[in-house]
Amino acid sequence: MKKFLLVFSVFLLVSNIVFAKTDLNCPDKILEKKNLTVLKSGVPFTYPLKDGAILECYAKRLDGSIDDFNEYNDYFVMRNGHLYSNTMHKIYKPHKKVMLKKVDRASMLNDGKTLKLYDPLWEWSIRHHMRTIKINTQTGEYFMTGTQDNWMWYRNITSSGYCRVIQ
Repeated sequence: MKKFLLVFSVFLLVSNIVFAKTDLNCPDKILEKKNLTVLKSGVPFTYPLKDGAILECYAKRLDGSIDDFNEYNDYFVMRNGHLYSNTMHKIYKPHKKVMLKKVDRASMLNDGKTLKLYDPLWEWSIRHHMRTIKINTQTGEYFMTGTQDNWMWYRNITSSGYCRVIQ
């Protein structure tokens, strides 16, 4: 058990260092705006996005107990071939809400139309927040599942909505 805790502690330290290197200042006021942008339908787009493009998504909670995902905008910025987002920081680390964090995995599924994103957020404690997002690039439909694990209790979320590319 001690060996596991040591390995786990080292993993957390390394992952926080890796995340710290990928944090960027938000360049656009779009990512910092407080008003909710409601999208009634999605707009098709191609992936990878051009450098500097912003993918704006709007979603509503379908099920789950994480109140911060009740109705929200989710933004992704394309930089140097990678997607970055500040959504996890806005919700779980408000002091870093203007910092972008690299989305760990972004890939097209074998169907050629679904973009799948894996976006976890580890904290120094045992807390772990994670979300998986699927976006249909042909219709702009957005679907997200996520978890909030604080070791003693567990919450989940399922939401859906629409996306479009701006800028």
